Amino acid sequence: MKLERQSEEPFFITEDMEAELVATGYEFKPPSHIRTKSIIDLYGWQPGETLQEAMSRHLETLAATNKCRPGDKGV
Repeated sequence: MKLERQSEEPFFITEDMEAELVATGYEFKPPSHIRTKSIIDLYGWQPGETLQEAMSRHLETLAATNKCRPGDKGV
């Protein structure tokens, strides 16, 4: 049995779509597994830098300010 593809593009809910859904009574709750911050927000990522480099720099900064130690729950 062959299934038809509905769309090749991913589906995103825009702010306008969300407003329409809310106006019709739909309670908008995004899935819990989606990200809420980017690597820029989390690790201060800079263009040209790998994620591993950004994470390492971030952890070194935290360790230097004694906000956490490698292996602690704060990491």
